[in-house]
Amino acid sequence: MTETKPLILVRPPQGLAALNLQELTQYWELVRTFAQREIMLRYRQTALGVIWVVLQPLLTAGIASFVFGKVAGFSQGDPAFFLRAFSGQIAWTIFGLSIFKISTCLVGNSAMLSKVFFPRLTLPIASTLAAQIDTLVAFAAFVLLMPFFGVAPTLATLTLPLWFAALATMALGIGMMMAALMVSYRDVQFILPVWLNSLMVFSPVQWPLAKMAGKLGALGTLYFLVNPAAILIEGFRWSLMGGGLGIAPWQVAYATVMSVVILLLGLLIFRMQERRFADVI
Repeated sequence: MTETKPLILVRPPQGLAALNLQELTQYWELVRTFAQREIMLRYRQTALGVIWVVLQPLLTAGIASFVFGKVAGFSQGDPAFFLRAFSGQIAWTIFGLSIFKISTCLVGNSAMLSKVFFPRLTLPIASTLAAQIDTLVAFAAFVLLMPFFGVAPTLATLTLPLWFAALATMALGIGMMMAALMVSYRDVQFILPVWLNSLMVFSPVQWPLAKMAGKLGALGTLYFLVNPAAILIEGFRWSLMGGGLGIAPWQVAYATVMSVVILLLGLLIFRMQERRFADVI
């Protein structure tokens, strides 16, 4: 009688198990180390250091307040228009800067990826955390400027962490897609800045959405469906400036759902391409 040996099948994990998000908790110290290294490398050889974090959004907000406020006339009846533009710039720092930093995290660490094994997902997470240093410094400058423009915190400020989380979640999803694509197609590093600059112009970063809502007309619904980040940026501005919320509840719900969907899509694409990173990069 022939003894039957057990059959063992080794298969890669499928479904949500393939994401293996548990390894992030096991390698959290590595995530923190990568984030600290990225922050130090960014400001180590700059003369003004972290001051650039404040100067960049302040200068951009100053130009926007002149172009859209004085030239376009959006600042009429709004003495705090500069602060309104600055708040939008902070929201864009959470979103746009995070996407840019995450998209280059794999290519920027190509030598390490091809020689050492570690969870590749730690790199985009670390880039996201490092990018938020800019957000925190710019937010501190915003708080210091609030008394000079007669702006005080309102109950809307309590929703600030929610808008922040939604923007960071959407940025992480898009950033992981771009990072995975950039490994195989280096053209992405040239296309991405153009796309980000175009998206910033067509998003309520430097201009208030309430001023443009009437001009959008029937295209307003299509605009929000195509650009859910605009909803989150406007909500972030509202949480800092108060006043009326110029977006509908269904738009907020749609943008929130889309941020989660984009994150999951980014995770799936990143995991699908992860095995090729060391060979292609």
